[in-house]
Amino acid sequence: MSFETIHYLLDSKVATITLNRPEKMNSLNRTMRVELMEALRRAPDEAGVLVLTGAGNGFCSGQDLADAGSFAEINLQ
Repeated sequence: MSFETIHYLLDSKVATITLNRPEKMNSLNRTMRVELMEALRRAPDEAGVLVLTGAGNGFCSGQDLADAGSFAEINLQ
């Protein structure tokens, strides 16, 4: 699966998930939440170690307030 807002890299049983919206300080929007949940579901079957990081100057600034209304639309289970 290809992702739009994150990078998922698997190397020698190490999964690295990089939040990739550096222009927004990696703030969470609907797309990133969906992609992040998909990667987190996938990682335990593929890796023994998970590294979660952010692109650019910050890890994650939290919820993208311009997209805050869409949070209720997602089933995170």
